[in-house]
Amino acid sequence: MKERENFTSTLSFIIVSVSCAIGLGNIWLMPFRVGEFGGALYLFMVTAFAFVLATPVLLTEYAVGRGSGQSVARHYQVLQPKNSKWHLASYFCIAGNYLLLMFYIVICGFALGYLIKAVTGQLVGVDGAGITAQWVALTASGGQSFALMAAILVGCIVTCYFGLNKGIARVGKYMMAGFFALLIILLIRGVTLPGAYQGLRFLFIPNTEAIQTHGFFRVVHMAMGQALFSLSVGMGSMAVFGSYFKKDKLLFREAFTVGVLDLVIVFLCLVMIFPAAFAFGIPAAAGEGLLFLTMPNIFNNMPASYLWALLFYAALVFVSFTTAAAVVEGIITIGMDKFGWSRKKSAIINLFALIILCTPSAFTRNAWSGINPIVLFGQPFPHLGAFFTFLVMEIVLPLGSLIYVLFCMSKKGWGWSNFIAEVNTGNEGWKFPTSLRFYITYVVPLAIAFIFVFGMLQRFVFPLFM
Repeated sequence: MKERENFTSTLSFIIVSVSCAIGLGNIWLMPFRVGEFGGALYLFMVTAFAFVLATPVLLTEYAVGRGSGQSVARHYQVLQPKNSKWHLASYFCIAGNYLLLMFYIVICGFALGYLIKAVTGQLVGVDGAGITAQWVALTASGGQSFALMAAILVGCIVTCYFGLNKGIARVGKYMMAGFFALLIILLIRGVTLPGAYQGLRFLFIPNTEAIQTHGFFRVVHMAMGQALFSLSVGMGSMAVFGSYFKKDKLLFREAFTVGVLDLVIVFLCLVMIFPAAFAFGIPAAAGEGLLFLTMPNIFNNMPASYLWALLFYAALVFVSFTTAAAVVEGIITIGMDKFGWSRKKSAIINLFALIILCTPSAFTRNAWSGINPIVLFGQPFPHLGAFFTFLVMEIVLPLGSLIYVLFCMSKKGWGWSNFIAEVNTGNEGWKFPTSLRFYITYVVPLAIAFIFVFGMLQRFVFPLFM
């Protein structure tokens, strides 16, 4: 068997991990969640849960990945006790990776479509009605949605085809550097707009309006789920990168660093968007259309609107592409580990498989808009993409995270002694405190179980009493 490729540096490991974690979850989903669930209070909750909940799960993924030297396809099988069934969880996580791309890739395609609009000047000098018409025209065209989705997929597959260091690590390094530079430029412009102060106040001064509207446990539940989603834990995506990481570094510092960098990007994205939105009187809870309806209107009220629109959508494509490519890398690795395929064979097979699987989301807002997935208790999903989002965020992420933690803590799994030995293997970094064993063994699983149970109650039981 060919020797497994390793990251050439710790920086490459961190860049690829952060690329996987950031994505549109922070620049697309996070802003409208912050707007809906109260700004500062929700943001502070997400920050706290990222450290006390998501980072420990991330550490278990890294440990399982590096300890086994395998992706999610086989890491349970390699580490599990004899005659146990932990390996069955691999199929659940593998399905989660494909489900994530089935809705995520289409949003990446929309970002690419808007970059094309920005380059060609279609967003300049257009009033609000015209911007809305452009969004409707893009999403109403199944052909455009499919072509943009396919372009992103092909780009991701080609990137990963060249291997870990020559492919995703190299592309991720340049794209993340470009994204960060553009983000800083746009952020400075946003906070210097007249009236931007109100956006900063919304982000950093807590209020309880969202709790009064949605209820305390609903806001907490959403913040906990957002923390898991923000770090991309629970599906084995991060375990793949752990399997590429050499054993000369302790894992705790790397997991903590990825968590901090992810949150830094979250804060920067929000500071880029909300001061500008408030400066032009855009509602905080503008929803999913924030990036594609609100931002073009903002740019058209700024000098040099062509430039700002171009920079913003270039940044959006950079960050969405690197995340999609990181997830595709994990999927290609699954084929290599599970079936012994070469990287080339796994890349080609998954290209066709992913195009087929992602097609429903490409047509869900147009040709297949009449298909209503699982209508329950009068609360239908608006489209298939929303259904896939529900499956990933409310089912796959919490249950997958719970399985990783239980596997690492349980005597019937890999066990605490093996987990802590792997985490603390290396000559450089921070040792993980053994005093936290009780916390990770009992508190973290209970918190994750709350995310899943409350989510199911919110979806299927609470509507019966409304």
